[in-house]
Amino acid sequence: MKCPIATYDIKVNLKARNWAFKNVGYGPANPEEENEDFWNARAEEWQTPVEDAKEMRCSNCAAFIQTPEMLDCILKGIDEETDGYAKDVQGAANLGYCELFDFKCAGARTCSAWLSGGPITKKMTKNQQNMLMMAKTEYDMEEGEEE
Repeated sequence: MKCPIATYDIKVNLKARNWAFKNVGYGPANPEEENEDFWNARAEEWQTPVEDAKEMRCSNCAAFIQTPEMLDCILKGIDEETDGYAKDVQGAANLGYCELFDFKCAGARTCSAWLSGGPITKKMTKNQQNMLMMAKTEYDMEEGEEE
């Protein structure tokens, strides 16, 4: 597997992540805080109770990739010495790769594009690939928004 550039190029990763903050409500900024305004906005957007919205996280999104190969890419991108601090960083943030927006993603966050059925921890099925391709196409059409 070829590692996505955002797993090892911090500038590419930050550009994509910042786009997600501005355009698809990626957050909350600090998942350890209450973030009432953030969760109220997600609940309203998704037309669901706040308690349910708080359960819709990147860590259980169908676009959140945590296959062994992807985790290896993330670890090597953090620190070439995979026995170094990279595992601590990955574990603390529960990092995965957002297939929709092409960046390393923290499991405790979410965004407007949340899809049920994740995380992806083994090779994707054709149905999963098709679903992500359709969802990604929907957001690619909005590429003219803030970058």
